[in-house]
Amino acid sequence: MYLQMANSTGALMLQTMLYLANHSTNSIYDLPAQKIDPNEVKCYGVYGCFPINGIWLSGIRQVNVHPQSPAQINPKYYIFNSKNNFEKTTSIDINDVDSFSFLGINPYGKLFVITHGFLEGFNPWIKDMAKTLLESEPDRTATVIVLDWNEGSNPPYVQAAANTRIVGAITAHLLHTLAEEVGMPNLDHVHLIGHSLGAHTCGYTGFYLQRDFNEKIGRITGMDPASPLFTGTSHEVRLDRSDAKFVDVIHTDANPYTGGGLGMVPRVGHVDFYPNGGYDNPGCDRHLQEYLSKKQKTLIDNLQEWFGCNHVRSHRYLTESIKNRNGFKAVTCSSYEEYRQGRCVVCGENKHQCLRMGLSSYEDYKRLVKKRVIKDGDAMVAYLLTGDEAPFAREHFKITVKVSNSEESEDHGGEVGTLTIDLTTRGKKSTGMMKFSDNAL
Repeated sequence: MYLQMANSTGALMLQTMLYLANHSTNSIYDLPAQKIDPNEVKCYGVYGCFPINGIWLSGIRQVNVHPQSPAQINPKYYIFNSKNNFEKTTSIDINDVDSFSFLGINPYGKLFVITHGFLEGFNPWIKDMAKTLLESEPDRTATVIVLDWNEGSNPPYVQAAANTRIVGAITAHLLHTLAEEVGMPNLDHVHLIGHSLGAHTCGYTGFYLQRDFNEKIGRITGMDPASPLFTGTSHEVRLDRSDAKFVDVIHTDANPYTGGGLGMVPRVGHVDFYPNGGYDNPGCDRHLQEYLSKKQKTLIDNLQEWFGCNHVRSHRYLTESIKNRNGFKAVTCSSYEEYRQGRCVVCGENKHQCLRMGLSSYEDYKRLVKKRVIKDGDAMVAYLLTGDEAPFAREHFKITVKVSNSEESEDHGGEVGTLTIDLTTRGKKSTGMMKFSDNAL
């Protein structure tokens, strides 16, 4: 559901389709045109059978379709590591098990799998994230697999949502076989990363690994998991913290769908991060003209970035967190309103805990478990603020200013002015004059 589309049909068309998918019962839901029997079950060999009744047709899901066949979706897996770098693209032949041992996968190194959402493919942001991940591992033992299922992520949205199930099953079988062939002791170092519909694809991968092979992966990171057809469903239908030993989620477009939000509002991970409250990120309120004036990108890219700004911030934040491990400092709080009022500032004070959003969040979670601040498996919610452009990570300060009451102010002339502050580091770097309120005079 990410808006930098590989085979672009226009961002406005995407929004229209998603709106229809969530609000209509006679347009996009009728596609494909053939009559759907909710009691029918489709089976695809070793990948299992896929019903569409029961939990798959309840709550928000008033219509559903079967996943398309593996041959129709034709998922592709591209591998990158110290042996297969970005100078060439090496794909994994999932039917040639004998070739797995020659892919250069270190059985004790980290294995990342990155995948996309609706109307996407192997887009530039995925390549940027993959390269950044490999460059962040100095021992050069890591491997990145890019899952491209673009032939199954096309409209109608209801079909693409259904296809995430079979893509997850295929990926689960691939990871199980890879682990066996290269001699992985377990799947603890496997980290799945998915955006939008891709987040749920990762959830299904974790689910099928447990169901079919009794194996549990180490981590899933969901980047603004898609909301339409997933919010309000059973945990088997969507990404859930039961899908991996650790699940962290970055919510960036968690507005109600009626307000234009594409991402989930509910908490679904071990740690759910809500930067800027999970919606209306700074810099995403710019006028279209500001995006159209950017010369380094195409007109289509600028239009899509303008339209889907909040939704795409999730993977931009994650990529930046790989480069800047200590940048996105978040703190747990009962609500975003409480956080904005400065009531959740000091780590460890009043049970407020600090975690770094992004790649380092698992380290912080384990640290809190080790200190017995939380129990392993506990769910946490954390908030933070970001800047309006890259680099997005910002330091956070709480500044208290005491002013006189109305009578005292009037005695001194009743002056009206603007209160600003300028923070300067020891290295003489200045923030510039910052207003205490955007509505200041």
